[in-house]
Amino acid sequence: MKIGVARGDITPADAVWLAGYAHRDHRSEGVYHPLRAGAIYIEGHADAGLIISADVIGFDLPTAAALKLQIAAATGLLPRQIVLTATHTHGAPLFWPMAMPGETEIGYAEFLRHRLVETAISARITATAGSIRSSRAFSEFGVNRRLPDGKGGVEFAPNPDGAIDRDLDTLWFADSDGTILASLTIYGCHATSLGDYMVGPDYPGYLCTVLERSTDAPAFFAAGCGGDVRPWYTRDSAKEFGRPSLDALEAAGEQIASDVLASCEQANEVDSDGLQLACDFHQLPYANLPTREELISEAEGGSDPNFRKWARAMVAMSDCGALPSSCPQEIQILRFNSAFLILFLGGEILSEIGLHLKQQLQPAHAVTAGYSNGLIGYVPSENAYALGGYEVDGSYRYFLRPAPFTKDVERLIVDKTMAMVSAFS
Repeated sequence: MKIGVARGDITPADAVWLAGYAHRDHRSEGVYHPLRAGAIYIEGHADAGLIISADVIGFDLPTAAALKLQIAAATGLLPRQIVLTATHTHGAPLFWPMAMPGETEIGYAEFLRHRLVETAISARITATAGSIRSSRAFSEFGVNRRLPDGKGGVEFAPNPDGAIDRDLDTLWFADSDGTILASLTIYGCHATSLGDYMVGPDYPGYLCTVLERSTDAPAFFAAGCGGDVRPWYTRDSAKEFGRPSLDALEAAGEQIASDVLASCEQANEVDSDGLQLACDFHQLPYANLPTREELISEAEGGSDPNFRKWARAMVAMSDCGALPSSCPQEIQILRFNSAFLILFLGGEILSEIGLHLKQQLQPAHAVTAGYSNGLIGYVPSENAYALGGYEVDGSYRYFLRPAPFTKDVERLIVDKTMAMVSAFS
């Protein structure tokens, strides 16, 4: 097969509004670590694909669709062959509309688009003969953040007994001589170590820095299915996550990198003769759509400014007709062969869904990545609905969704994925 790699700096040149936290009230105050993007092009006998990784919170549906078309036009690939992934850092610019403080950074959005297209072109034109290996480690980093409160609800607190996918997967791309060209690590944990006004990639940035220093090759990261998982730095406190110093954050990245490098010694060759990509959309239904009267009331008198912003956007949408009853979700599958595949899912997918998909796909070696292509909001597992909480019914407004998703979305995702896998030749 052929492999091409490229990377680029996507750090904003000026102060910007940052995405990910609803409490921020001004633009960024500096940069603690550069933001980067990378592209990995792979070409087999019958198909080819391009994986884009970026230190951003994610891409909304319109941005993802437009960007795929632009990259397709620039590279000669089809949109279905282009994968957009993110580290989901909360220290990157707000470059698409959300019900968050501040303004959408239109200038940065254009800069990012140009840089990603440029990186994609470079990856394809530099492709050379190569091979792929895969390794899997077990990581102790991260903890489930949905703690049952004993009253039928859930607290935003560490839950060591909660669901979490601790597989730390890495793809190693090498040339025909076996020299590493790049690596791509996938792990399901929020990049929310810091909560300040500094630009940076969180723990994935430090993880990749160590891997690059050790392998002398670009290292990239994509967030897995960990919508209910976050870093846990104060393990002596049962109720707090804590905010690390930059030194502690760097140490966390170094520890994860150490686990990745140790797993590389037992990496397995990936048979890529059956390389294929499949991409499709299906609908995730909404539950309990608000009335126009409720939206107007929230827009005019709501106490939360972010929710007022959401309500105004929904009123404007309803002016054009009824609110949508469902949301399109993109599912993309990179199949190397019948025994090894990667699933790229749109949304902040809760851990149980990713684990469910892996169980269904056994004995195949499956890797799951969330935050891919269109970031449509949190996608809860069926078991999460009994306790409610932020991921189930408290977060949809920030993503400009009209209502929470219905309880059966996990089943819909699993059924759609399995049908796509069955359709491979």
